[in-house]
Amino acid sequence: MKKFLLSFIVIFAFGFANSQIYTANDTTAFAEFTSVDADGDGFDWTLADLSGSGLTLEAQGECILSNSWAGVPLTPDNWLVSPAIDLSGQTGDIFFSYRMGSVESTASGWYEEFLSVYLVDDVSIPALQAATPIRELTLPGGEEMFTYSEDISSSAGESAVYLVFRHHNCTDENFVVLDDITVADVPTGIVENQLETNMFPNPVVDVLNITTASNMVDVSIYGVDGKLISNEAVNNVIAQINVSDLNAGMYIAVIEADNGLMSRQSFVKK
Repeated sequence: MKKFLLSFIVIFAFGFANSQIYTANDTTAFAEFTSVDADGDGFDWTLADLSGSGLTLEAQGECILSNSWAGVPLTPDNWLVSPAIDLSGQTGDIFFSYRMGSVESTASGWYEEFLSVYLVDDVSIPALQAATPIRELTLPGGEEMFTYSEDISSSAGESAVYLVFRHHNCTDENFVVLDDITVADVPTGIVENQLETNMFPNPVVDVLNITTASNMVDVSIYGVDGKLISNEAVNNVIAQINVSDLNAGMYIAVIEADNGLMSRQSFVKK
């Protein structure tokens, strides 16, 4: 696949708003984020709508993206900061999930965007530069949205935390797509030990496919309110979960492996 050069209007608002359970999955929500073009090349996080674009990720619709190529190679250092999120009323487990992907094919080699993800309570430039990421990642493939989740339970009770995404440490790829950011309560007592998991398609209509590095023994589906919806025993590194009866909305899959590792992944049911 050729690299696609897209142009979108940037309409960022440089303010912050509060929310206890937070979701950003359209340009209205992403317009409330603050962006910083730290490398000064004039290319920043950009609001986008991939609907009807003909690209492999056009089903994502409204999203936000950052370029490492725009007709010429770029070396981005682009920061994206969420509105302030109020967790002062939360006392249990909390996690946030997000999805990232590239429209480039895996075969092209132009999908390897690098990102760092942070959770901070101070968004001043010196504090951001000194912050330690909770995850650093290179996209593992192309033409697919990958779901990641982070346990932020240690921030329960705080009145203002910020989710930060930094696109950097890469060049001459194309652009990274960021979408479906969610902060939600999770079932008390579930501990995530970073079981390596891939889940697709997401959004899903009928069957949710799950692959893991270790043998799965159990897949549970929860609503974002923490209520258990279904539980299915598995004895494989591949699982196909029928979710056709679920109502449209956001859900949490909790995957347990036979070595004790667990993973929480959010998904959207169409």
